[in-house]
Amino acid sequence: MRPTYSMNGRPDRISRGQDSLVRQAAPKDLPGIVTIHQRAFSNFFLTRLGGEFLRRYYALVLSYPEGIVLVSERGGKLDGFACGFVEPPEFYRLMWRNKRVFALPALSALIRDPSLAAGVLYGVRRIQTSASEGSARACELSSIAVAPEAGGNGLGKALVQAFVDEARSMNAQCVYLTTDAEGNEPANALYRQVGFQHTQRFLQRKGRWMNEYVMNRIGISEIMGCV
Repeated sequence: MRPTYSMNGRPDRISRGQDSLVRQAAPKDLPGIVTIHQRAFSNFFLTRLGGEFLRRYYALVLSYPEGIVLVSERGGKLDGFACGFVEPPEFYRLMWRNKRVFALPALSALIRDPSLAAGVLYGVRRIQTSASEGSARACELSSIAVAPEAGGNGLGKALVQAFVDEARSMNAQCVYLTTDAEGNEPANALYRQVGFQHTQRFLQRKGRWMNEYVMNRIGISEIMGCV
């Protein structure tokens, strides 16, 4: 099936699997994206910041000229998404410039749950650090999720592959991501299966070990400074 194209020349329709269509997201998809995120990552820090914080985050990625937000749908209902951005330092600079957009939902979350304070401070430091880093033309896969009832049918793999294809069409020299190293074997196996190379295991905070994966346009040893 031939892709259709939006006004900016990028394909609206990315691919069609056996059951689900993978396409570029639109603003109308934001509520569905937030719902899937909340269901897939129910106890994660960003989820605990609330639905409005998530909506504003994904809206910012959607508005970023080099953002990538893909959704999958079956029967007109969203059942998964993948989100990220080329030139991550520039995106994090944009996020820092728009910090007031996130202040109110973050403050509301802190009032509800003061234990989130340490995570908020860590997040602020991470944004500031990421905004100052330089790299080759890289793309960060920041979030991917599939609705629980849609799992186990290859949808996650289709979303990852569509995301990588989109990043390459935007001339990204590599795609990278981090994911939990422990208790997360299906995701780790998926990334290895589609061609990501494990580059490091590191301790993020509070005993949370993370794996970093990279997929380069050329051999992993032939490009320096991608991450």
